[in-house]
This record gives sequence, structure tokens and C-alpha cells, in this order.
Amino acid sequence: MIRTSIPVLCYHNVSEVDGHTPERFAEHLDAILEAGFRTISARDLLAVVRGDRKAPRKSVVLTFDDGHLSNWLTCVPELEKRGMTGTFFALTDFTESGAARNAATAPAMLPMPEAFKAALTEHDHAQFFNEGEIRAMLGKGMEVFSHGCRHQGTFRTLRPYAPMGAKKARWPAWGIYPDFNPDWPTFDAASAYVYDGFWPEVDKTGAVRFKTRTPQERLMFCHKDFARSFERMRELNGYAEQLFCWPWGQFCEDAETELKRAGYAGAFTLERWVNARGTDPYRINRIGVGKPKSGKWVQARLRMYGSDPAARVFFKLHRKRPEIKRVLYATDSTRLSGGSRQLINNVEAMSAMGIETHAVLHPESPLIPALEGRDVVIHPFDGFRKYLWSGAFLKNVVRENRIDVVHSFHNRAYKMGVIARLMGARFKLFINRGVISRPNDIFFLWTALADGVVCNSAQCARVLRNHRVMKSRLNVVYNAYCGPDYGEPKPRKKRGTRFIYVGNGAETKGYDVFISAANLLCEGDCRDMEFVAVGLKQGEAERFEHLYSPALRERLRDTGEIPHAEVIEELRFADVVCVTSRKESFPNSLIEAFDHGLPGVCTDVGGIPEMLHDGVNGYLCPSEDAACLAEKMRLMAEEPTRRQAMGRIGRAVTRTLLTPEAKAHALMRVYMGERLNDLLPVEDVAARIVSEGTE
Repeated sequence: MIRTSIPVLCYHNVSEVDGHTPERFAEHLDAILEAGFRTISARDLLAVVRGDRKAPRKSVVLTFDDGHLSNWLTCVPELEKRGMTGTFFALTDFTESGAARNAATAPAMLPMPEAFKAALTEHDHAQFFNEGEIRAMLGKGMEVFSHGCRHQGTFRTLRPYAPMGAKKARWPAWGIYPDFNPDWPTFDAASAYVYDGFWPEVDKTGAVRFKTRTPQERLMFCHKDFARSFERMRELNGYAEQLFCWPWGQFCEDAETELKRAGYAGAFTLERWVNARGTDPYRINRIGVGKPKSGKWVQARLRMYGSDPAARVFFKLHRKRPEIKRVLYATDSTRLSGGSRQLINNVEAMSAMGIETHAVLHPESPLIPALEGRDVVIHPFDGFRKYLWSGAFLKNVVRENRIDVVHSFHNRAYKMGVIARLMGARFKLFINRGVISRPNDIFFLWTALADGVVCNSAQCARVLRNHRVMKSRLNVVYNAYCGPDYGEPKPRKKRGTRFIYVGNGAETKGYDVFISAANLLCEGDCRDMEFVAVGLKQGEAERFEHLYSPALRERLRDTGEIPHAEVIEELRFADVVCVTSRKESFPNSLIEAFDHGLPGVCTDVGGIPEMLHDGVNGYLCPSEDAACLAEKMRLMAEEPTRRQAMGRIGRAVTRTLLTPEAKAHALMRVYMGERLNDLLPVEDVAARIVSEGTE
């Protein structure tokens, strides 16, 4: 004989404004009776799965989540008409004292998102059951159990949705943020019982940063919520045993352990499987009923889940998705390059977000002292050249420290990552690409064995795409400014204009192009102009001596190669940055100059046009076009007011689009499976700055 399984249907609100219409709900009830099924209580079902009673054939349990007022006003009467029963799950923090309401005394129905928003921020619980209604439902043979205290959500990912002030904003944000701000972002939400999630920290200016909870913090929340909802519901229903319904149907083992400690006898999920003797009472299965579903659809589900064999065939899991809790950065570099500084920035940003960070570094790497005092675990390793050894080393580090993501910088590090995965290590692997040059011929094969490539410009991604790297592997995550903040630049009380070049003497950097443009400027009136060259290595400057005109020699200061902190000081006292490269990806020097309020005069190469828009926060010229560069530099000197306005826009670009927080958000989205390729919205930032200046 085929063993019986008991289907459990899950409804929410039933009204004309949201959820199922009353007519559709009545159609479903009639379809259930027509199929020969009868309703039983959740406590009856609990007895069946425990083996205390035999499963009645053609039985169904009807459940209703959220405790919406429509369940009392509409669902209970429809159930009574047909001699049926239902199990209702209420939110105990939303359950106020009061007499049972009727159609004449009840408030107008709101869509569920609006009902939740009002309850979470205004403590307006009128859309939810009150005590009188729960007692009346119990008196009519219905059941009422707990759905938790307030259906607490968390931001599971940082995938952006509409801000709070928009219609499509995600309603759980009203229970996650401490207040309402129309500009605050909302993200993909999930159960706070199950996911550590990302939580906002709002500073005095209203700026928001996000940080993950620890599992311990989440479990403490579960402990308090379960205990409070358990006691409150026991006061209301008087049952010896209490059942629970997981918000969003999501559950996990450690939260389930807390649920058991609180005293709950069982729990309902939204997985689909067999409900019969031997089913875990804390994993009771349910079928979510979408609002457009017909009575025929309900009858089909009763057939599918009304017997043990069929329910096993049509199973559906609803388990917790992995969260990113530990990230490891790896590089074999032994110099403190721009890419290495971005690695430091990544470590700081991830740590600030509550992510445990690790780094595999060469023992002689200058990154080790640079990271001293920061919240990062360093794993020194000097065997990067021995690929099998390096792969085995990384595999052990990943296993011992439960690493979720490895983000590799430079070629030996990403090869180490790929080999570790081939050896059986389980982690997500990302390859960093911060240069615009052509990759080697088999680079695309390495990327095919990774989860993705993180490029610092769209142009860098295009170069890789042209060299057979799969589009699905490419992501654009822009570099961030990670230097000191000296505040909003103030107009300088001086007549002159100081142009600064930051870079070495390599041909791709175009120092000779900068000199040629400066020489052209010096052919005219250049009395109030100065030129500074920063970063030329010892011996490089001599190669360009023959290019200097006498007038330029008088106005050029060559600092040579100086520490990065001194580079920042030079930028503080400059007026215009000149990036005259022949090939470039996304230069950190331009980001740093922007943050100091400097507009740019740059060549239109690589990723530069992605952060500098011509006429907005600087000027662009074709590669090697010294005449164009000289013309734009002269405009900068002759129009100080416009120059300073461009500088304010550049500063705003770094302070809003190129912050460590913005980069950390983007990285986390990539680590969690999104593919990012959006360009920087420089024009939007410029429009805001212009608007603020005219107010």
C-alpha cells in the first residue's frame, strides 16, 4: 500500500489590495474539498510525524504566515463555512491588546510591504492580529503559533535595489535601518535568523557603512527572539507545545539548535518533501501558494505531495546559501607598487566590513610591515616559483582557516590558486588584473579555471576579452583612494599654476610627451607657471635632459623617486595633474590627484576616460598630442575658476565613487557571484555638484 504524505499549503494575506483575492482563496478551498481532502491541524500533523498517530488519508494542513488582519476577516469565515480548519502564524511583537475587529471597525487594507513598513518604523500594528482576534480564532477551532517577534530581515547581499524613498524599495530595510532616509540603499534581503548578513552603521552625517554580524551575534539574536516569542505565544494560545514557522521559510542548523533550546516542539519550512512518520518535526515541509495559482493547480499539488513516492520525486530544497566570511589575498610581489597598495586597501576595507582577512606574502615583501597593526593574518611563503609546492601550501591554508575566497595578485599567485583548486581545495578564486598590456597566450586558460577576473577598468576587461578570456569571467572593480583626507581643497591665493607629473620614465608613461607640452607652453607667456616631475628613478632624468628648453629648465623641479607620503604632499600643493601616458589602465596617481581637488589634463588612453570626462573634471587629448595637451594646460592656467570647479567634481568622484567602502561593496558583490561591468557615473556626480553650487 502506498504510504500517505500530508501536504501543507502556505498562504499569506488574502484581500483585494494584495495577496490572494477572497474569490481566488474560496476557489482553492472548494478545489480541496472537491478533490476529497479534509483539513487537519498542525498539532495532528506533529503527532503523525512523531509516529503517535496514523496519517489520515487525503489530509491537508492549511497554514497562513505573517498574522495579517485579512486572515481573520476573510480566511477564518471562509474556512468556517466549509467546516475546515487553519493554522495561523503571528508576529508576537505586532500583537497588541484589543477587541476583535470586524469589517466595519477594521482599518483599510494595505499591501503587505506597506503594512510591514508601518509596523517596523511607526509601531503601527493595525494591519496585524490583535489579542482579541487570536482568542476568537482559537475559540473557532483554529490554531495560532509564532512566526517570530517581527519577521526580522537582514541584507543577505549587497546587490542594490531601489533606495528607501522609491516604490520598489525592499521592505525589510525598514527593520534593518535605525530610521528612514529616502536616499539609503536597499539590498537583497533574507532571514536574520539564518544569515549573518550586512548591517548598516550610520554616522553623524547620515553616511552609511555596512558590516557583517558574527555568527555569535546572530545566534544571540535568535536566542532572545525565540525565547520572547515563545513566552508571548504561550500566553496567548495556552498550548503545552509550541510550533514555529521560519520567516521566508529559511533555516539552518545552528539557528534550529537555538529554536530547540527555546522549547519549540517543531517548525515549518518552505522545502517540499514527504510529511509522514519519521519526518523531522523541525523540518516540516510546505508548498508556497502563489497568488495567481488556480484551484486546478492546488489539486495537482495535492496529488503530487499526497503520497510518499510522489512527494520524493517532486522535492524542492530551500537551504541557506553560503556567505563570504573569510577572504585571503595572495601575491608574490616584493615591491610596494600601486597594485600592492590596492591589496592593502582591500584588506582594510574587508576588515572594516567584518570579514576575516588573510594574506599569503613573500617573507621579504614590503607589504608585511605595511600591514603591521592591521586586522589581517599573514602567512609568509617563499615557494611561489615551485608551483606544486605552492598549490599544496595554499590548499592547507584554505582548509585550516576555512577560507571562502582567494583573491590573487600577480601571475605566480593566481597559478598557485588554480593548482590548489585542482588539488581539491574548495574556495572561490579571483585573479586581479590591473594592467592594460596584452596577457600571455595561455592566460585565458588560467582564467577559465578561476571564478572570475577583477579588472580595474573596463578597458582592461576589453583587452582581456580580445584575448579569449570569457566574458562571464570579467568584472570591473575600480581602484579606491586610500590616502589621507585633507578635507575640501580651498582656492589658493596665488597667481601661478603648478602642473604635476607623477610617474616614472618608462616610454608607456609618456614623460617625454609631458616635457614636449611644457616646452610648447614655455614658448608663450609662462611667467606664472611651474612644472613638477615626481617619480623619475635615479638615472632616468638624464635621458630627457636634451628635451628641456631653457625656459622649461627654469620652471621644472624634478623630485626624483620619493616615498609615497611625499608624493601626496606634492599633490597637495599642485594645481593640475598631467597624465600623459601612451598606455594606462586606471592610474592611482590620478585618483590621488582628484582627491586633492586637482583637475586633470590627460591622454585619452586605457581607463583614464572612465574617470575623467572631457570638460567635466579635466581635459582629454589624443595619445602623444603634445600640442593639444599644451592648449588644455594653458586653458587651466587662464581659467582658475573653471579649473577649481573641475577639481571639485574630481574630488566628489573619489569621495563617492572611488572610496574604499565602494570598492569593498563591489568586491563583495563579485565574490558572491555577481558580474559587474558598470562604468563610473561621473556625469551624475558632476550634475549633483553643479546643482549644489547653484542652490
